[in-house]
Amino acid sequence: MYEGFYRDNYEDSKKAYSKASINCTRAAFKNCAELHDKPFADLQYNDLQNVIDNCPKKHYSLELILSLFHQMYAYAEKFELYEKDYSVHVKIKKAEDDEHGVPFSDDELAILWQHKNDPVVEFLLIICYSGYRIKAYETIEANLEQKYFRGGVKTNARKDRIVPIHSGIYTLMKHHIKKQEAILDITPGTFRNKMYETLERIGMQRHTPHDARHTFSMLCSDTLVTILSKEPRK
Repeated sequence: MYEGFYRDNYEDSKKAYSKASINCTRAAFKNCAELHDKPFADLQYNDLQNVIDNCPKKHYSLELILSLFHQMYAYAEKFELYEKDYSVHVKIKKAEDDEHGVPFSDDELAILWQHKNDPVVEFLLIICYSGYRIKAYETIEANLEQKYFRGGVKTNARKDRIVPIHSGIYTLMKHHIKKQEAILDITPGTFRNKMYETLERIGMQRHTPHDARHTFSMLCSDTLVTILSKEPRK
């Protein structure tokens, strides 16, 4: 099953994937070793969830595994090779471990703005100027009329957090929302892979989605917005 997916996605595809993206897929498959001898059609929810729960790797590696699950079910759907997509119910229970990061520099932000019409860069700029965790964009509300985001992850206070939509990304958000219902309609791991490919293509060094969040903090500091003003009042 994996061989067919790999061939269809990388070898027979007209799209050129970076070596980094291919290596990420290979690494994710390697970390699913306990499933290698099981027929794909026989897999159940517990089989998939146990792989995520038992994997000792970092959060990013778990994101890659979950992304691979989703991609393989999408491939299998074309050939009617399963009855139910159990991957939609699989969750990563481990806390995020990418708190440290390097913000995008002013020069790098300028390059991103030059490529703002690219859908990956568009969303990356939205993160840089709103500051949520990547996973939060799966569920947060974007109120374009009143120009604010509402939502978040982790604590109850953050789950109802309100962040103004920066005037610089308002047009980007308006365009982004027209294309899809959720602000992020793919898994964080899938976006991360697309982000790596895009940054490599436009000649930039590798950054993580969390680096975009650090960029928001940097921009706030540069404009004298304090930590207290970024946090909800208690």
